[in-house]
Amino acid sequence: MNRIDPEYALRRDVKRINEKINSILPPDNQKPISLHRAMRHSTLSGGKRIRGLLCLWSHEVNGQRYPASALKAACAIELLHTYTLIHDDLPSLDDDDIRRGKPSCHIKYGPAVAILAGDALQTLAFETLVGCEEAPYENIIRAARILSRSAGSYHLVGGQVADIESEGASLSPEKVEFIHSNKTAELIAASLSIGAILSEGEGEKRKKMYQIGKKIGLAFQIVDDLIDLEGDAEIVGKALRKDAQKGKVTYPAVYGIEGSKRQARKLVREAINGLKNYSDTVKLEFLFNRILKRIR
Repeated sequence: MNRIDPEYALRRDVKRINEKINSILPPDNQKPISLHRAMRHSTLSGGKRIRGLLCLWSHEVNGQRYPASALKAACAIELLHTYTLIHDDLPSLDDDDIRRGKPSCHIKYGPAVAILAGDALQTLAFETLVGCEEAPYENIIRAARILSRSAGSYHLVGGQVADIESEGASLSPEKVEFIHSNKTAELIAASLSIGAILSEGEGEKRKKMYQIGKKIGLAFQIVDDLIDLEGDAEIVGKALRKDAQKGKVTYPAVYGIEGSKRQARKLVREAINGLKNYSDTVKLEFLFNRILKRIR
C-alpha cells in the first residue's frame, strides 16, 4: 500500500481543519460584531492545530469509520483550546500581549470582550462536538464527557490554578508533574481519546490512546518550557523568558535543561512504542517527533 507523505498530510489536514473552523465560526458581520470578530481573530490566527491533528489521526488508526465526525471533533477541540489561550493571555493570568505573532485578544478587543469571546468559543466547542451526527449517539456523549472533564476543575482549569498558585513557591517534581499533567497533557490525551472513540475501534486500543496521549502531552509541555528558555521570540510569536521571571514551576526549573530534554525524548519514545499494536501509524509517529523537535 502506498503511504501518504506525513508532511503533506499535515499541511492538507491543517488546511481541512482551518476551513471547517472558518465555516463553524459566526461571520464577522454577525451582531455582536466585536464579539464575533474577536472569536475569529484568535481562532484563525495561524495555530499549529496539533490537538486537532491528533484527533483526526487517532481516528484513522482506530478504524476511521466516521471521518466527518472526526473532523468536527478536531475543530471542537481547537475551539476549546483557543478559549484557553485567550484567557491565559489576560492580565490577571499570564499577561501576554502577543499570541502567534499578533496582538492578544484582550489587546485588540479589550479584556471584557476577550473574556466573553473565550466563553463563546468554549460553548461553541461543545455545540460542534455534539453535532457529530454521523457517529453513534452514545459515542458522541462519551466524547463530550471526556472533553468537558479534561477542560474542567479536575484537569485543565485545575492545573491552571495550581500553576498560578505555585509561582514563587518551592520547586518539587510532584508540583511540576501535577501542573503539566493537568494543564496541558490532559487535553492532548483527550484529543487522541476522542478520535478513537468516534472511530468505534477496538476497546483496548481506544483506552491505550489515552495513555499515549498523556506521555506525548507531557513531552509537549516540557518542550514548551524549554522554548521559553531557549527559543526565539520572533519565531515563537510571543514574549519569552517569562517563566523564570515569575518563578513558575517548570521542568527545567526542577530538572535542568539537559534533564528536561532527556525526559522529553524518553516520553516521545514511549508514546511511539505504545503505537506498536496499531496499523499505519506513520503520521502519528511523525507528529510525535515533530512535537519533540518544534521550535515554536
